[in-house]
Amino acid sequence: MPKDSPLFLTNTAKTCLKHTYLQNDPRATMRTLGGLDYVLANVAAPIFRQLIAAHASYAGRALQVLDLGCAYGTGTALLRFPVTFATLQARYTAREMQALDAVELEELDRLYYAAWPRDGHRYVGVDAREAAVSYAHRVGTVDSGIAADLERAEADDALAAEILRTDIVVATGRIGVRTAMRIAHAARRDDPPWIATFMNRTSPGDELAAALAPLGLVTERFDGGSFAQRRFESAAERDRALSVLQSRGIDPAGKEADGWLHADLYVARPAAIAESIPLHRMVSIAGGACGPRPWRLPRRA
Repeated sequence: MPKDSPLFLTNTAKTCLKHTYLQNDPRATMRTLGGLDYVLANVAAPIFRQLIAAHASYAGRALQVLDLGCAYGTGTALLRFPVTFATLQARYTAREMQALDAVELEELDRLYYAAWPRDGHRYVGVDAREAAVSYAHRVGTVDSGIAADLERAEADDALAAEILRTDIVVATGRIGVRTAMRIAHAARRDDPPWIATFMNRTSPGDELAAALAPLGLVTERFDGGSFAQRRFESAAERDRALSVLQSRGIDPAGKEADGWLHADLYVARPAAIAESIPLHRMVSIAGGACGPRPWRLPRRA
């Protein structure tokens, strides 16, 4: 596959979609994800909302949420507005929307997101693709947008200040070990942020746990099952994933073997909270984001 294609294989088990994020708006990305039957955002959003609500209850205040790898902010929009991924995908792939230039679409998006009620939390978007995160900030899916690649460089002063104020970090993609270490370096020591990330089953989670341990965070893999992300883009991507899973002794039956890229949920929480409330009681995948929880965290003193 040529490297100037919107999709190409990197040296990992997963196809890189980065070229779709270099556009001035989300339309190309949403068309690509739709063609791959991408579904993870619909599952991730209610889980993230549950964790945000639990942390807010514990803290007794509104939170700062950092969406790592926010791209154009469509995932962040699912956290803070009453919209679904299917709604946004239909919006950005509608025939009428394709006729608009990027400036026209941006203005419509700004008005669209401004019309929804807000939940009171502050959302910071961070992404390596400046065009994408800048769009998210301009249309209002994030309150602050910062272009940064923490796998390649330390956080600058602006990002370090945002990390210091952050209460919870969420990501629908893998958080690399360098990124985790740099977040840990910049974060509060007395009240560290919770971190929730969906990592492909081809990626081990032990490095993430080790990087976050200095913050006093306990990183757990949700044992209630893995989560379908999207269909494999090609047979080559599938074969690479199956090879990695085989080398790690992970059974792909009913998941990757059936053509679906799957991810595990990892959540890092302060040790005292992890000991008092099991992760499977804090996160429900049956009831979505709504409904009462059968537990209550004490408020932070």
